[in-house]
Amino acid sequence: MKSIRLGIFLVAALMLSGCASTQRLSEADRARARTVAIAPAVQKGQLFLLAPSGANVGLMFGAVGGLAASGTVDDNQKAFAAFLDKNAVSVDAIVRDEFEKVLRDSGKVALAPDSSAALPVISVSVTQYGFGVTHLLSSNVVPVMQMEATMTDSAGKVLWKESERMLPSIASPMQTTTWTQLHDNPKSIEVEWRKAAHYLAEKIVATL
Repeated sequence: MKSIRLGIFLVAALMLSGCASTQRLSEADRARARTVAIAPAVQKGQLFLLAPSGANVGLMFGAVGGLAASGTVDDNQKAFAAFLDKNAVSVDAIVRDEFEKVLRDSGKVALAPDSSAALPVISVSVTQYGFGVTHLLSSNVVPVMQMEATMTDSAGKVLWKESERMLPSIASPMQTTTWTQLHDNPKSIEVEWRKAAHYLAEKIVATL
C-alpha cells in the first residue's frame, strides 16, 4: 500500500510540474518571425520512471551492488540513465529532431540553417521524460514526456511560449510496451520517445 501511495504521489507531482505559462504570438511579432532558427541545444530535465508496486526497474536495467539492492526511485533512475548512455539513446537529440521536423513540415515559418543575432530563436526543452505504467497494477508502460518551446527575439524578449505533456495513464495516446521489451531492444526506447516527441511537437507547433 505504501508503494501504491508513493506512485500516486509521483503521478500527482508530475501533473503539477506540467503546469507552465504560455504566450501567443502577436500579429506584429508574427510579421517579424517569418524566419526563425532553432537553438542547437535542448535543455534536459528530470528522468521519470513509474513502475508497479515492488518492481525493481534498476535491477532489470543493469544496476549492480548497492543500486541493485536498494530499488529506490533515485537508484532506478541512475540505472536507467546508465542504460541509456550505454546504448547511445539521447532524449535531447530525439526531441530536437522531432520538433524541427514538425516545425519544418508545418510551413508556418522558414527555418534558417544557423542561428543569427538578427533572427528570433526557438529554444526547446524536455523538462521530464521517461516511462510509466498505465496504472499501478499493470506491467504495461507508456512514454512520459513534457516538452516546452520558447521563441525569443534578439533582445531576449519572449515572443511565443508553449508546452505540452504526456502522462502515464490508460488514456495515453501511445501504444503500450513493457519494461522487458525496452530492455531487450534498447532501440525501442528511442522509437517510443520519438513517437511521443512528435505527437507533442505537433500540438505545440499548432499554437504558433
